[in-house]
Amino acid sequence: MTKKIIIIKRYCMKTYNDCIPCLVRQALGAARFVTADEKIHQTVLKKSLAAMAVMDMNQSPPMMARCIQTVIAEVTGNKDPYKEIKKQCNAFCLDQLDGLRAMVERSEAPLETAIRLSIAGNIIDFGAFSAIDTETIFDTIDYAMANKVTGDMDNLLDRLVSANAILWIADNAGEIVFDRLVLEKMDMGRVVFVVRGGPALNDATLEDAVETGITDIVTTIGSGGVIPGTVLDMCSPVFLQAFDRADLIIAKGQGNYETLPHDDDRIFFLFKAKCPVVAESAGVNLNDMVVRKGLSDR
Repeated sequence: MTKKIIIIKRYCMKTYNDCIPCLVRQALGAARFVTADEKIHQTVLKKSLAAMAVMDMNQSPPMMARCIQTVIAEVTGNKDPYKEIKKQCNAFCLDQLDGLRAMVERSEAPLETAIRLSIAGNIIDFGAFSAIDTETIFDTIDYAMANKVTGDMDNLLDRLVSANAILWIADNAGEIVFDRLVLEKMDMGRVVFVVRGGPALNDATLEDAVETGITDIVTTIGSGGVIPGTVLDMCSPVFLQAFDRADLIIAKGQGNYETLPHDDDRIFFLFKAKCPVVAESAGVNLNDMVVRKGLSDR
């Protein structure tokens, strides 16, 4: 008998007024990745603002980002404006991998250190920032190693050991190299690693998973959703089956926090709090390294 797939439709965040300027910046940033033509930039901005004017603010910010990427594709003909920057991020992070592994191995708590570094990798976010430089990445790694992680780290460490079926929902290209550090400390036969179903901001897709060697070490699937987050009723049956089967779900990044349900105690949200709206929702300070467990209302 086929197990029933449970789809929870209680999402965590709506779009707030403070989200709108960020979404406008995303639209302009993406347009600039495609072309230097300012007239095209203006067209993208005008059409994006028109789309935002009729948006249902009860929807999550990643849903609005999805509308913007549709506008950019229509205006510029480019469905993946972050393609080249994603490749650069993947290559840069792979160059750091041996050094990051060495940090984990010489640590007194290797799994916790790997998790800290995985959260640090969440800084590579072109949805939250217009640009990321190498100094910012290295500074974030230093911060992650020197400061307390806010939330449920001890609980997560216990669950990573005891869980039988783990679903790891990834976030950004480049960042997934940092995720490898945790995967390599686990029984990877228990893990299904999830990337986006298609290009969405600089989020990781199957192409990025192949480039970074993720597909060589762990079962990897696409979510089916082409959105910088995970909206369950937009995901594929393959993903939903894996979601339903998991007894532990790792959800990386703010986009997953903004879209996945918060009343599922299998979910641990791991992210760097880069946005004041997200930080307030999670009850943390801006720039905190966060492990936030879902509530147990299932």
